Amino acid sequence: MRKASPLSFISSFLVVLFAAFNALSSEQEQKIKAETLLAHSSFDDIRKRGVLRVAMHKKDHPPFFMVDEKGELIGVDVEIAKEIAKQLDLSLEINRDAETFDEVVNRVSKGLSDIAVSKLSMTLTRAQNVRYTKPYSSLSKSVLLNRVRLLKFGEGTSIEQIFNNKEAIIGVLSGSSYEDFAKRLFSDAKLYGRSDWTEDIVPKVVTGEVWGAFRDELEVRRTMFLYKDASYHLLAINLKDEQDPIMMVVHKDAAMFQNWLDLYLSYVHRREDIKDSIKRFEKYVYKK
Repeated sequence: MRKASPLSFISSFLVVLFAAFNALSSEQEQKIKAETLLAHSSFDDIRKRGVLRVAMHKKDHPPFFMVDEKGELIGVDVEIAKEIAKQLDLSLEINRDAETFDEVVNRVSKGLSDIAVSKLSMTLTRAQNVRYTKPYSSLSKSVLLNRVRLLKFGEGTSIEQIFNNKEAIIGVLSGSSYEDFAKRLFSDAKLYGRSDWTEDIVPKVVTGEVWGAFRDELEVRRTMFLYKDASYHLLAINLKDEQDPIMMVVHKDAAMFQNWLDLYLSYVHRREDIKDSIKRFEKYVYKK
């Protein structure tokens, strides 16, 4: 029998050592992934903390969330957050640092908040990083249109015909789902994205520099009510076949939490029609 050379022995030893190291690394990696999944897919981490951390937009969006005369946070989303915390026997912590709706979602994806209850729409971009629950409310998508622009196109012209035009300019709130919606529905139009709807977008639609603005029916309706002489300059048009379901968001690994929330929405929560929500908080919705 040929005697193995020292070099051959060393090579074999390195191969075995390398395989063992890979197996160990793989095992450790799987363990870390499993621990991460367990932390996000069970309530253990939340229960140990004893606090439900909720992300909500910085600005008031009645009837979903707003501050009343006493300085207290109220609204549909606030009620839901309180009820979830009560059902789980947890205290409630609402964070309103996020200045855009995308930032609200990012707080959850980064683990800074357990859940976002903040008048959130679903987009495919957001859905890559978080999980959505079943809807608990729904709005129609709506366009705030400059009347002069409409006259130039003539009666009978559809919103799609007006804005699927390379010269068209449509205003959207930066960091909102309507940026994504506009890209899908009006792919030829130029987007005019700004952070302030009232100060930066609506005045541009009034002058006609921006042809129209795209948002949910509630905000468009509020604009028509609150903006001086709006009916002379603007026209509100709902897109009949385009609904905007409102959902909650949890971490992408929080499958168990998502399932619990869906059960809560199906069997415990009493869904309220948006018209009834507006009526209940009417003085805040149309507050000047």
